[in-house]
Amino acid sequence: MNRFSAVAHVAGLAGALSTARRLGALTLAARVGVLLVALTSTCSAASGADDPVIDPDVRAAVRIGTVRVLVDLRVSSGDPSAIGSLQDEALRRLAGTGAQVARRFSTTPLLALVIDASALARLEAMPDIVARVRADRIVPLDEDRSRR
Repeated sequence: MNRFSAVAHVAGLAGALSTARRLGALTLAARVGVLLVALTSTCSAASGADDPVIDPDVRAAVRIGTVRVLVDLRVSSGDPSAIGSLQDEALRRLAGTGAQVARRFSTTPLLALVIDASALARLEAMPDIVARVRADRIVPLDEDRSRR
């Protein structure tokens, strides 16, 4: 190996090492970018930007008929007037479906409804005000424990 080829070989190794370092930095940057995207997605879910979460039992039940559900509403404050306004808006948007009000809660952002498939579809189309739709499971009081 002559002197020129030895220098070129060393320069080539240095270039390769520099490229490897840059690729490592890119890989690290890519990893940080993926982490930031994941965190941003989590924050947007917490802020209420996602579609409503629908209980699989509710989906199954509306295929057969009606089901009683609890609808969790997205309320930014615990103000009873804000809760009432949001309940009114949800019910206004449900007009023309088979939804029936079972109960309105004055201090909790919930609506208890009896819904059919068309009402569920309408609730799913309200990501701005509906956070979750879950089956309203009425659990009978256990008489043995109530006597204690």
